[in-house]
Amino acid sequence: MEKGKNVAEPKFTYEQIRHQAQENAIAFLLASVVYFKEQGRPPHEFIAFIGNTLVPVWKKLKGHEPTVVMDSLALHMVSLGGTLVSMTGNDDLAFATFARVPSSDLLKIFGLSRDEADAIWDIFKPIATFLNLEYTWSREQDEVTLKLSRAGQPPA
Repeated sequence: MEKGKNVAEPKFTYEQIRHQAQENAIAFLLASVVYFKEQGRPPHEFIAFIGNTLVPVWKKLKGHEPTVVMDSLALHMVSLGGTLVSMTGNDDLAFATFARVPSSDLLKIFGLSRDEADAIWDIFKPIATFLNLEYTWSREQDEVTLKLSRAGQPPA
């Protein structure tokens, strides 16, 4: 075997690696919710901390319209294993709806209710604030809809 060569490369397909990476990423977020829940502290504090820490990564989107930012948010959610159900928007307002993030199976593994796991959706709030956008999300059964609008816009 050649030193420094990735021995996993021939063993695992790209699809296997991608799927595992998605599960690992969402599992980390859910594990943080469990940790804070067990500590008797609101997980929203940690999720907001993560969002604030990630703000510099989003600097390139400063000044862009909500649809451009939503495209990036959608990519992030799909990379966590979510299914993009719909996406729409204009220069002032954008919506994206996702299904199965996190999956019911993963919630069972972590012993979390859907309401407890929903803390993860607040990760984008500090990022949107930095980008001068307003961010909200809502859940209807197994789907979550994210909304981005220009700051100060009337609600739609």
